Amino acid sequence: MAQAQLSPAAARARDRPFPLRTGRIEVRHVARPTPNVARIVFSGEDLRDLPDEEPGEIITLIWPAEGRDEPVLPAAGWKFPDGCPEQHCRNYTVRSYDRSRPELTIDFVLHGDHGAASRWATAARPGQVLGFAGPRIHFITEPDADWTLLAGDETALPAISATLERLPAGHPTRVFVEVADASCHTTLWSAADLTLEWIHRDGEAPGRCTRLEEAVRAAELPEGQGKVWVAGESLVVRRLREHLKGERGLTIGPLQAIGYWKHRDTPADVE
Repeated sequence: MAQAQLSPAAARARDRPFPLRTGRIEVRHVARPTPNVARIVFSGEDLRDLPDEEPGEIITLIWPAEGRDEPVLPAAGWKFPDGCPEQHCRNYTVRSYDRSRPELTIDFVLHGDHGAASRWATAARPGQVLGFAGPRIHFITEPDADWTLLAGDETALPAISATLERLPAGHPTRVFVEVADASCHTTLWSAADLTLEWIHRDGEAPGRCTRLEEAVRAAELPEGQGKVWVAGESLVVRRLREHLKGERGLTIGPLQAIGYWKHRDTPADVE
């Protein structure tokens, strides 16, 4: 059976080498737009002319090894030199990129003392240096889509925010965002015809709450060709994908349903 032809954006996502670019970046500014998010602005000449084709691209951050001030950067194929000390690396969404400065903004969801990246972001200060590699495309624009559905938890919120800012004026868009409570709301801007629903866990654990799935199941979606993008805990994303593709009959291809994280007891084969 012949494979469906990839769109130009999907072909770029498939063919883009990794790491496309590597470099060092320095913390310029730290803010707290909500209690559980650290918004960190990075600067550095290595960011100049960074590819920024699609909203919410993914950048890999590299923390220096313990006792070192700067990271060791990888070569092509994610290969590090012999004797490279162990370094912590993690993928994050590009919340925004200012080519003129150049500056890169990333929103870190804070989990208290759980996780090295969360601990670092909680205490981040100007002047600290990290490495980066990428970026990679995690959203594929579909210009022919009649409407768009975006859904996810707070880990998906940076990508949802970045995507909304690039949707065309008047484009029908449904957005569902699961957060802990009302203190986690943030302002979302879009020229699209936006219908936004905040979903509160109200004490339930992230990835255990079923309210996001219930809200999407109950939603009346427009007629025509829809563009779907969902992200969050892997098992939650799988259930949403099965509902939207299997029960709604929507087309969901690569980079449209992404497991950003998973619980320790989520089966290993759930992506």
